[in-house]
Amino acid sequence: MSNQKITRLREDVHKFIHDDDFEKAMAALRDGLQAKHTVRRNRADGERGVEYAETACHTIRIAAAKLMLEYGFGKPATRAEITVNDNSAKSVTPAEIMTRFRNSGMDLNEIVDVYAESVKEAPIELENEQ
Repeated sequence: MSNQKITRLREDVHKFIHDDDFEKAMAALRDGLQAKHTVRRNRADGERGVEYAETACHTIRIAAAKLMLEYGFGKPATRAEITVNDNSAKSVTPAEIMTRFRNSGMDLNEIVDVYAESVKEAPIELENEQ
């Protein structure tokens, strides 16, 4: 969706929300905190048949409490564990760089060409001092 459509959608939804809708929503959540449902169970006197009893509906109560807390205090931050392993050295000597070049199986000109292509700039020209 384009930003214009999303903005228009928000404006359209805003037109349908009335001033007292927030209070009605909170009242509905408060009612949810006292929700009950009817369950069927065997008769307590041992006779054949079933009886119906009204008990607390914990699923609805927990959902209502969670929503009230999320909207009242904000949703808690989601935590993710991140581990960082840095096995590389922070500084490399010129001798180590040359050793890596030699062990790479490429010659220095090929390495410079690959680098120049990767940065999409003019190749670096090395000056030979004589």
